[in-house]
Amino acid sequence: MQQTTWGDLMKVKVIMNPVAGRGKAQKAKPLLVETLHSYDCEYHLEETKGPRHATEIAQNAVKSGFDLIIVAGGDGTINQVVNGMANSKIPLGVVACGTGNDFAAALGMPADPVAAVRQIMEGEIQQVDLCRINDQYFISSAGAGFDGEVAFTVNQGFRWIRGMTAYLLGALKTLFTYKPRWIKLTVDGLVIEFRATLVAVTNAPTYGGGFKVNPGARLNDGLLDICAAEAMSIPGILCRMPLLMVGRHQGLKKVKMMKGRNITLESDQLLHCQLDGEVITDKTFHFTVYPKALLVKGSKLEPVSNFDLFTEQTASAREA
Repeated sequence: MQQTTWGDLMKVKVIMNPVAGRGKAQKAKPLLVETLHSYDCEYHLEETKGPRHATEIAQNAVKSGFDLIIVAGGDGTINQVVNGMANSKIPLGVVACGTGNDFAAALGMPADPVAAVRQIMEGEIQQVDLCRINDQYFISSAGAGFDGEVAFTVNQGFRWIRGMTAYLLGALKTLFTYKPRWIKLTVDGLVIEFRATLVAVTNAPTYGGGFKVNPGARLNDGLLDICAAEAMSIPGILCRMPLLMVGRHQGLKKVKMMKGRNITLESDQLLHCQLDGEVITDKTFHFTVYPKALLVKGSKLEPVSNFDLFTEQTASAREA
């Protein structure tokens, strides 16, 4: 760990989850330190020690006046960090070291930790949308119903496996126990009630380590993308899952794709909802999006023009 004596140099806080991705972050640690040492900056690396510790570290980093916060972990660790630094105007850098790494992929970050650090340190600062569900922020995806049950199963028993493989194993285990729930979905005033297999609300195009649940989603368009699937039989889910992997589920009769800014999901039963891979439980989930409220450094996102945003909004209105 590099201790710092603050001067005029950029002050960089590195928050590392040492158990992320079966220890992938821990293995990357010497590479991160060596690469940062080659830049004209002061840096301080701190490892998380338990649940929600990353949020506490991020809050302290904001108070201490760091210029940049780099996360070495997965989507869950990034989620915790963002909940500790939201509205601080400090840019975030992401080194993909987790199970799914969907947010890093959406940002265009390389898988190699050395390349990622270099891209962060030498890259520009961009703005992406920040999302909120009830009283928590999220950056990549949220999903209730079957999706939430799968995340719960993965977190309970498949932490030793990464990415899409973990999601598939969790899905197969959940498949034979999950029962569709009656839900009420409200999207910018439009109300739909149905028995749901899953409802995924995402800022990024993929989740679960690469499943293209909302292929048209963009991190900087000011909109949340929704994939709502009606109740399906076990064979129906098995047949459609390969389509979800590659984003070809959008035209299916029982699947509705939408976009919106204010979304409410309600049920008379408790639902598990995955939030960037972590799980929360409630009967009502309210989603909002704060356009371009989060600063990221080193991403390869293409800017969204006013014309693109108008096109997205028009398409969403037609779907409604």
